[in-house]
Amino acid sequence: MWGQSGDPRLPWKGRDLEKTVIVAFSDVHAPRYLPLLSKALQGYQGPDPCIVVMAGDLVDKGKYLMMNPLLKLVKSRFPGAKLVAVFGNEEYESVRGALRRSYNEVDWLDDEFRVYECGDLRVAIVGTQGALEKPTKWQARNMPHLFKVYRERPRAIASLISHAKRESDIVVLASHYALSRETVKGEDPRVWPYLYSGLMERVVAEAKPHIAIHGHAHKGSPFAIVSGVPVFNVALPLNKRIVRVFPPQDFKLL
Repeated sequence: MWGQSGDPRLPWKGRDLEKTVIVAFSDVHAPRYLPLLSKALQGYQGPDPCIVVMAGDLVDKGKYLMMNPLLKLVKSRFPGAKLVAVFGNEEYESVRGALRRSYNEVDWLDDEFRVYECGDLRVAIVGTQGALEKPTKWQARNMPHLFKVYRERPRAIASLISHAKRESDIVVLASHYALSRETVKGEDPRVWPYLYSGLMERVVAEAKPHIAIHGHAHKGSPFAIVSGVPVFNVALPLNKRIVRVFPPQDFKLL
C-alpha cells in the first residue's frame, strides 16, 4: 500500500492536501503530440496542481522553439502552477542552454533538486535525465562518455534524495529514463536496456523517495511499486492523460 512507501513518518498524514497536488506528463515530442496534450489538459478534472512536472522529451529532435506552444497550453490550463522539467534525450545537450534561457519560467532540473512550498508542505523535486542499462548504439558511437555517466549518476541521485529528505516533507524523484523494470513491460524486451537502468531502480528501492516518476517508455506500463515506493510512468502516448501523482487517488493513506 501507499502508506508503506518512502519515509514511514508519512509527513502528509492529517494535513490538508488540497494545495499540495502534483501532476505530471512527459513525451510530448512537440509538435507530434501537441493535440494529445491539449486534449489531456482539457480532460483533467482534478484539483488545480501546485506543481506540474514535465519528465522530458517535451520537444522533438532538439526543436526547442516548440516549447512555446507546449507551455502556452500548460499555462492556460494551470496558470498558478510551478513548472518543473527534466531533460529527455530529445532535448539535445546542444539546445539545453537555449531552453533554460528562453523558458526561464520553467525550473529545469539536471541532477539537482529544488524545494517548493505547497500549502503547508515542503515538496522537493529531484530531477535527472536518468540512466540506461547501456547507451544506445548512436550514443555509444557519438557520446561515449555516457558509459561513465550511466554508471555514476545513480550514486549521485541517491545522495541528492538523502539531502532532499533533510530539507523537505515529500521527495519526488523525476527522471526521463524509466525507473523500474515493471514499468517498461509492454515494450519489446530486446530494447529494455535502452529504456531503463537497474541501478536507478536500486536507488528507488534503497534511497526511497516518497514518489518516483519517469517517461520514455511509450508502450510500457503506467504504474509499479518498487520496495514500497510508487513509480509512475507518465508518458503521454501511454496514458493519454495528465497523471496526478499526489495526493494518491488509488492507494489508501495509512
